[in-house]
Amino acid sequence: MSKGLKITLIVILVLILIIFIILAVMTRDIAADTLYHPPEERPQMKEDPADYGMEFEKVSTETADGLTLFGWFIPGENGATIMIQHGSPGGRQDGLYEAQVLNQAGYSVLLGSFRTHDECDGEIITFGFYEVQDIEAWHNYLLERKDVNPGRIGLFGESMGGGTSILYAATDPGIQALATGSAFGLTDAVLQKFIEFETDLPSAVIPLLAKMIMFWAERIGDFDSQQLYTQNMIADVSPVPLLIIHGGKDDKIGPLIGRQLFEAAAEPKELLWIEEAGHVNFEKYEPELYSETLVGFFDKHLLDQ
Repeated sequence: MSKGLKITLIVILVLILIIFIILAVMTRDIAADTLYHPPEERPQMKEDPADYGMEFEKVSTETADGLTLFGWFIPGENGATIMIQHGSPGGRQDGLYEAQVLNQAGYSVLLGSFRTHDECDGEIITFGFYEVQDIEAWHNYLLERKDVNPGRIGLFGESMGGGTSILYAATDPGIQALATGSAFGLTDAVLQKFIEFETDLPSAVIPLLAKMIMFWAERIGDFDSQQLYTQNMIADVSPVPLLIIHGGKDDKIGPLIGRQLFEAAAEPKELLWIEEAGHVNFEKYEPELYSETLVGFFDKHLLDQ
């Protein structure tokens, strides 16, 4: 090998090493920025149930790992209660539309916040891995209330809250019905859609970036993304009735995930597909269909017993 060729190869290897180091630093920063959610960066709560004409209580609970969570409890009249779990980086106010629809139909509603959102304790989002403990804490809170029938509790989760609700319901905790909107688990495919949604990067580099971001996210958040694959666990929700709601124009996680979740789920299951809807904005396109389907599903499985 000539001296010139050796120098060329060394230069190429050094450049590759530099590029790898830059990518490693960049993707670690992206992962950290995605997971860390300090109070000053959280969306402000500009609305509460009173703005929607509903009386409510400010409530709180504590998780098994010692974090304090805050929420709103809205009393109803039909003897059944629905827990609503929001997505990320939002908060409990994101579920006020659904809370109003369900409360007008007679349901008590618990709008519970996740760790690292709203006013709650916590520093890192893990997209369901530790947030499952938050839904468990809210469920236990309801079971301790004298005005809640433990045999008539339903769960509705949106986006990250939907994926986390699937993970929770799959453990057979005693939920009587589960509905999700734009639900997802943190997979490589979903992360690639996130990157496409947030950036204009060439599609050829996105799979590599997604793997590197996931690598760092698992280490920063101390979680195993394999345990967030909702598609692998959703069948375990059965025999609890399941309603999956998804939009055909979901550009944040893609429409395919909704179809895949429905196909992987076991009976009894229902699918509401709103073709023009994007990510968790169903009421913008089919408000009557969305509201009637959601209420009808919970009426069927929580009241018609």
